Amino acid sequence: MKMVQVGAISTGTVIILGIALVIPAFMQPTQHLLVLLSFNIIDDENTPQWCKELSSLLTKHNVKATVFVTGTVAEENPECVSVFSNNVDIGSQTYDYVNLTSFNDYAEQLEEIKKGKDAVDKAGNLDSKLFKAPFGATDENIYSLLNTSGILADFSYQNQYNKYYNHKFLKFDSTAYEGLQKPADYYQGLKPEQGPIIINFDNEIPVEQIDQFVSDLKSSHIRFVSTSELTGIDLTVKKGEWKLP
Repeated sequence: MKMVQVGAISTGTVIILGIALVIPAFMQPTQHLLVLLSFNIIDDENTPQWCKELSSLLTKHNVKATVFVTGTVAEENPECVSVFSNNVDIGSQTYDYVNLTSFNDYAEQLEEIKKGKDAVDKAGNLDSKLFKAPFGATDENIYSLLNTSGILADFSYQNQYNKYYNHKFLKFDSTAYEGLQKPADYYQGLKPEQGPIIINFDNEIPVEQIDQFVSDLKSSHIRFVSTSELTGIDLTVKKGEWKLP
């Protein structure tokens, strides 16, 4: 074989090997930090306007999120449930936003949870399967209460969320932060394996501040998720909405 041919073959082999080494790096799925924006809507005189502005903000940024509404807010301001797009999950947080552990009676706890869920469902014409306990306060009854109420996911805690699977609630690790407790660049510095991250806001925080925070937070490193996406369960079922089997 001529030396020119040998050289060409060797060069070609090096190029092929180089491509083979480089391609997998491009084909590897990008790792994202999963961020759940969670909003607690509690009774307030400016609630309807706040909900409308929040919905516009989330639509503008095209980010997924989750909103928790009390039963009283849902009854008095049903638009705080119906105004949000399909990218936003809707959950309940009892009827009166009360500490569940303050009740000595199981039936009273159950009524608070069921009444809150029913009010949210009626306001949005949906079946919400998502819950968050006010003040993060729960006791040994919580999983029985949620199961009886038809709720499949619980986001009451700072370091975990729970989803119903195979006839029981399973714990999954997460880390929750309050509102503007940390600047946006703090989350951008976190590694994907540290997620998922839950950032909680309530309707006392001006929407303008949330808007700026979301703008600063958005990056190729971060993927915004809803609770449905995080758990793999459809937690906000719109009644009358046709779905693939």
